[in-house]
Amino acid sequence: MSRYASPLSGHLERRSTPRKPTALLAFALNPDGTRFPCQVRNISDRGAMLEFLGHHATMVENAFDLVLADAKVRYAVKVVWRKERTTGVLFSLEQE
Repeated sequence: MSRYASPLSGHLERRSTPRKPTALLAFALNPDGTRFPCQVRNISDRGAMLEFLGHHATMVENAFDLVLADAKVRYAVKVVWRKERTTGVLFSLEQE
């Protein structure tokens, strides 16, 4: 079994870089200025999985800024998937 195998499902991880579990507090900042609090559940050098309260996962735009609450760090991100309260994002490499 690969070191990236899921202990629950037994399937092998297909990502090129492993994700690290976190509990970072953050908010999604839409281009219009609206903010939605979230928690960064896991992160890698290429992206992250965010968990939102209630229906906020469906209210964020397809591209937004992810702002970490404590570190005051900001990442431009693009949504790659959504499922219930969670959203997967990729960090944008180019500034738009």
